[in-house]
Amino acid sequence: MRALLFLLVLAVAACASKPPPLKTSQLYLAIAPDANSNSAFRLDVILTSDPALAAEILALTPAAWFAQRQQMAALHAASLKVVGAELVPGQAYGPVALKAKFRITSGLVAVGYDGPAAGFAVLGANASELLTLSRSGFALSAAAGK
Repeated sequence: MRALLFLLVLAVAACASKPPPLKTSQLYLAIAPDANSNSAFRLDVILTSDPALAAEILALTPAAWFAQRQQMAALHAASLKVVGAELVPGQAYGPVALKAKFRITSGLVAVGYDGPAAGFAVLGANASELLTLSRSGFALSAAAGK
């Protein structure tokens, strides 16, 4: 009986340590006409089932991420999905459906602006999120009415 109780406690503990799925399922982009000093830029939506991998990616600079994204995607094919695009200012994009063949626990957006405005946004606060890209930076918020 004690062995059964012990196994039950282990099973509950294992379930409790499993990170919850990503709450965000759609991403919208609003790009100002003067975003990135009116220059095209790279943007990657990064989905993973591995919180440690997400932390590893966030420890990189955006330039380092873009330099090694293909290698990381190949190394972590079962737990990493990257949707990349080169975007132009003045456009609206979306929604980008956040789906993968694995259970997504972390969602990141790498913004490849020129200079210090480059960075990462962490998805997850809302079911639908809006990434607003301006001349000198970006902000993530709930997508209104979506």
